[in-house]
Amino acid sequence: MKWFENWFDSKYYHILYQNRDNQEANLFIKNILTVLEPQQDSQFLDLGCGSGRHSIQINKKGFHVDGVDLSKKSLEKAIDYQNEKLKFYQEDMRNINSINKYDIVLNLFTSFGYFDNDKDHELVFQKIFKALKNNGYFIIDFFNAKKILKTHPKHIFEKKILNNILFEIEKNHDSQFIYKKIKITDGGKTYVYHEKVRLITKQKFLNYFKNLKINLKSTYGDYHLNKYNSTSSDRLILIFQKNA
Repeated sequence: MKWFENWFDSKYYHILYQNRDNQEANLFIKNILTVLEPQQDSQFLDLGCGSGRHSIQINKKGFHVDGVDLSKKSLEKAIDYQNEKLKFYQEDMRNINSINKYDIVLNLFTSFGYFDNDKDHELVFQKIFKALKNNGYFIIDFFNAKKILKTHPKHIFEKKILNNILFEIEKNHDSQFIYKKIKITDGGKTYVYHEKVRLITKQKFLNYFKNLKINLKSTYGDYHLNKYNSTSSDRLILIFQKNA
């Protein structure tokens, strides 16, 4: 199994990341909707939706949302919120096959960059392009790879105790990926999981859409939608629009 198939469906993933910042998610969604001003009948796709925190907030504004994620465990939480305008589906983002269906496609909170072969990342962007209606928007929210490469230590180690479970986390990076090793001690048993996320710059994202009729409209550096700075911004938030 690939690391993301194994780790995201582990109970320990959901324990380690149990305290996601919902206020931050709500703020980001509010600001995105203010900028895009979607029509009330707009169709949204939340690609890599996890447990659905962004999808749920968009739906609360009255919009139709489809949430897609590979992790069955994450979707078990999201499905409790389903209604006639909010649906969740288990699917690999490389396999989405909707054509001209969505007004807005979202990929948020670094839910990308998981594949060893960069051709798979290009494939996802091609699928997103096909799924968008003409004049539709694609928003990707990723960490700022340039800041990580410039300022983050090559090696970080931390320990956490959550629900009486010990998490020992080692983080490393090279010029291509961020690596995380998570050693877990629970009831005398030890488990080891990994994360591996590609370091993708703004130019690399632009390259994924090369030869496709889509334009970068805006670039932001945080969830308040402040201007992006390549050396100091924590996030890289890109808004693309598909040409009519």
